[in-house]
Amino acid sequence: MATQSKLVRIFANDDSALAQLAQLMRRSRAEVVHEALAEYLANHREELGRLYEETQSALASGDLERLARASAPARRAEVDAIMADIPA
Repeated sequence: MATQSKLVRIFANDDSALAQLAQLMRRSRAEVVHEALAEYLANHREELGRLYEETQSALASGDLERLARASAPARRAEVDAIMADIPA
């Protein structure tokens, strides 16, 4: 599979976990991150689809308040709740 270099910032305390996981799985860090992203997207497909549809609908109607509610700042609590479920 073709790769492309991208800078990805992770929390400092996650770096050692990523390194250990990659070593245990006998994979590169990039492969571990790729698999984690693919799994996240698969497990949150419906939620992401709803967010996309809400954003597109708000854009199409010109409803800036609705668009703001669908944007990142309004979704922080939801993201925080998802992240809280991820084991450290």
